[in-house]
Amino acid sequence: MRRVRFLSYVLAVLASGWLHAQTDIGIKPGPKLSSWDLENSATSVPGMGTMPGAELVQQSKARFHSGDDPAYASRDFVDSTWQKLSEELDTIAAPDGVHWLRFRLLPDSTLRGKKVILGLGNEIGAQVFLNGDALFSTTPGGIDAPLKGGAVVPILVPFSFRCDGRTECIAIRLDPSDAKSARVFARKTTLHAGDMAYANQRSMAQYGVFIGINLVILILALVIWSFERREKHWLYLAGLSFFSALDTYCDLGSNVGMGGSTPMVSNILGAVQFAIAPWPLFLLVLTLGTLHGQISAKRWKWYRIAVISASVSCIAFAIGILIAKISGGSNSYGMRFELHDPDPVLIGVVIFLALLLATAMGWFVIEVIRLGFKLIRTKGYARWIGAGALASSLFAYLLNMLAGIENFEGTFTSFLSVVGDYCSHAAVPLSVAIYLAIRSAHHNKLVARQRDDLDLEVKQRTAELTVEKERSDELLLNILPAEVAEELKATGAAKARHFDQASVLFTDFMGFTGMAAQMGAEVLLNELNTCFEAFDAIITRHGVEKIKTIGDAYMCVGGLPDPHTSSPNGVVHAALEMQAFMAARKREHDALGIPAFEMRVGIHTGPVVAGIVGVKKFQYDIWGDAVNTASRMESSGAVGRVNISESTYALVKDEPGLIFTARGKVQAKGKGEMEMYFVETRSPSHAVVQER
Repeated sequence: MRRVRFLSYVLAVLASGWLHAQTDIGIKPGPKLSSWDLENSATSVPGMGTMPGAELVQQSKARFHSGDDPAYASRDFVDSTWQKLSEELDTIAAPDGVHWLRFRLLPDSTLRGKKVILGLGNEIGAQVFLNGDALFSTTPGGIDAPLKGGAVVPILVPFSFRCDGRTECIAIRLDPSDAKSARVFARKTTLHAGDMAYANQRSMAQYGVFIGINLVILILALVIWSFERREKHWLYLAGLSFFSALDTYCDLGSNVGMGGSTPMVSNILGAVQFAIAPWPLFLLVLTLGTLHGQISAKRWKWYRIAVISASVSCIAFAIGILIAKISGGSNSYGMRFELHDPDPVLIGVVIFLALLLATAMGWFVIEVIRLGFKLIRTKGYARWIGAGALASSLFAYLLNMLAGIENFEGTFTSFLSVVGDYCSHAAVPLSVAIYLAIRSAHHNKLVARQRDDLDLEVKQRTAELTVEKERSDELLLNILPAEVAEELKATGAAKARHFDQASVLFTDFMGFTGMAAQMGAEVLLNELNTCFEAFDAIITRHGVEKIKTIGDAYMCVGGLPDPHTSSPNGVVHAALEMQAFMAARKREHDALGIPAFEMRVGIHTGPVVAGIVGVKKFQYDIWGDAVNTASRMESSGAVGRVNISESTYALVKDEPGLIFTARGKVQAKGKGEMEMYFVETRSPSHAVVQER
């Protein structure tokens, strides 16, 4: 167990040094405090979630003591005999009563003249002193006091360090408390930069932009790759954008902080960010390499070895970071490594992994720079991606390095950091966007040239097409209604139209599947053709428009494309004639002893949209709830009967010669209960089979 704990701690230390600008794990070698510690770490604030900042215990030499003396607030008071807060167990049985907490820090010059915010936690009365001067006091219940709705009010105390080169002291008097509550209070005490709210919002907005840009490039790259499967650089670019977005999201959650996230979530995101660190560089190298030409088998082999080695090292470091934090790091009082008799084997393993990681990542950086320069020197428009790769590597590292120099302070440092972030996160996506724009313009020119060639060929064949025009017109009229066909010929397109009142008719043969098994294919086809030809003739007489046949189902509609050509009455009479035809044909077949079809018919009147579907083998079709309802009228009807909806009944109930039978509310699939009516004619020639 000691070996595992030691390895976790050492891995965390090495990982923190290697990715200092990428992730924060709260490991500090001493009490020195800088603005970087407050801006690039993340800690939990009651009522505000995870915010940029650090636990005061982690950043200081913290001690506590029971008892009361005004001298305890002094900057020069010697507290070396007080108990260390970093210890796991109390060695002093501290009674209830007044307790003092002292935090000694050494703020550097980056905090000179800047406001720092002290965040207080827990419900204990407290008095806060800085170098002996009173800063703030509160009464019990004033800290973390809940508001209506369960919200929590955080206590934020602004102050400034002297930054005179001497160790400074934040002393807190807790009354009343015990040793346990004092430790809990200390654990919830945090330090933040004075502009943490603005800086947090700015960072979250920037990271949102970075994530959005990379996701857009990810989608574009995947779409283009789906059409150009041989171009592997689009797939590599999609992977690069994905890992860049994931890295930015993890950075947002672990370093910048997201409202509502917990320290555990921040720790996990930080570990994930560290684990995937080699992949953006690896995929960028593959993208640049495939854009320049094919990657040799030997170089591809070494790329894989490098990324696997770096990934194993990063995963080991990430696990070490997470274990170190959970097992006694940021969950208690920060990471203070006091290791005795370290195991040489473990030290050797850690050093080996660190060197392996540094070698692989260094080689990837060199490859990015080399391939970027090679692409810039090419004549193709892929050189834009090479320029973006160089900007994302050289400029980003250079600007971030300059921003970290202590001589550059204030607005200039912030400006350099922001520019460096944009170079790091947005340079490659922006260069890809430029590349795609130029590539698209080039393709458009080629398409325009091909279009001109096609126009010339069309003119040459116009004479041949004239002969075929008449034949096409005839075929078109056989497919589409005349009005729609004329519109299609005149404008080249037929707009979809809405009809407020259309009567949709559905028919369906009962037992068709069973009869199909009994009849031969040719007999079945002839029988269907005979029935549908009769239906075509019937609806033509009544001005009803045929829509389509689907297997053994027949669909037509009245009231379109010209509402004056037919009416609901005409559709009902057509349906009755269809049933009369089917009844007569069944009598003929029964007399001959051969199977015959029986049919259900359903009609519903309502609004529909009509238009042309598709551009190849297109057909005139209708859509709308009225179509579905008409289908339900057919399926809810009876063999040999015409079943109509309530809306159709309201329009045809006064038609002479029709008899209606109210069925009441009938359950229709997907529609619930609906009023339905059977309709028949008084004419003997239209007698139909009674409901079965």
